[in-house]
Amino acid sequence: MPVINFHGLGIKITCDFGETIFEVAMKNSIPLAESCGGEKVCGHCRITVIHGIENLSEPEPDERKLMAEKRFSENERLACSTRIYGDVKITTSYW
Repeated sequence: MPVINFHGLGIKITCDFGETIFEVAMKNSIPLAESCGGEKVCGHCRITVIHGIENLSEPEPDERKLMAEKRFSENERLACSTRIYGDVKITTSYW
């Protein structure tokens, strides 16, 4: 089972294969900014991938559009649409 390392919080959580980062964070009371309830429209759940980007799902078209509008760097993703398929280490500006 994949492990998410929430860098900056010092928390590591084992999750199910294919879960989104958003789902894992919400189930485990990890603070994650959002205002759209995970509908991929606000961009507030922006996370930075420190390690393991190859273990994440490819961005979907709606995520790609928002990433372009919000000028994400290549190692930033939306937690609400990013599925986990292996170990990953992430952070965000407010942890």
